[in-house]
Amino acid sequence: MKKNKLLIGTAIACVALAVLVWFAFSQQSSSALTFSPESRQQSGAKMIESQNILNLSPSEKERLSQQHIVFNEVEKDQLHSKANFPLLKNAKGMAIKYDPNVIELKKVGDTVKFQMLEYGINRTGKIVEIEPVDQDIIRWTGRFDQGDPNQNFFTITQSQKDHYTIMQIFTEKGNYSAEIKDGVGLVQTMDEGVTDQELHHDHP
Repeated sequence: MKKNKLLIGTAIACVALAVLVWFAFSQQSSSALTFSPESRQQSGAKMIESQNILNLSPSEKERLSQQHIVFNEVEKDQLHSKANFPLLKNAKGMAIKYDPNVIELKKVGDTVKFQMLEYGINRTGKIVEIEPVDQDIIRWTGRFDQGDPNQNFFTITQSQKDHYTIMQIFTEKGNYSAEIKDGVGLVQTMDEGVTDQELHHDHP
């Protein structure tokens, strides 16, 4: 009799333990499947941070993080002779100098400025999204403070490994794109320029 009670007690204990283990596992699984948007954004930000580690001194990071102007206009003769724009259709446009680390240090909510006086554009905007696209390629999306936000926005898609950046700038005055390689580039009207879909790792 005692033996039977012991066996029944052991069986009940085993069943109870199995139920507890199953319950704990199902709770973990469901919490893993129900990440909040904030959790996903934080994990995405950590992924971006780990992908593009900047080998800069703290003082240099501080200096660059204070910069809001995305690029600076230069004379075309200031573009070095070896400037190579893989997708360039023609040499028309506004020549620019660009430091990719300025955008790399920007976070969601940070302010940026586009000064394109050759096209009559002088806009301030804010970064609204940062997303990894492929391996080390990152895209920053922002909205300008002026005008209809559906018509006034920008994207900056960049590969630090390839030292290559494509920007798309949309305004009610016109749409523009920039192709930048090794810190120099050209801003062109959209029909002359390129799109960020054309940024791949096979660029030289």
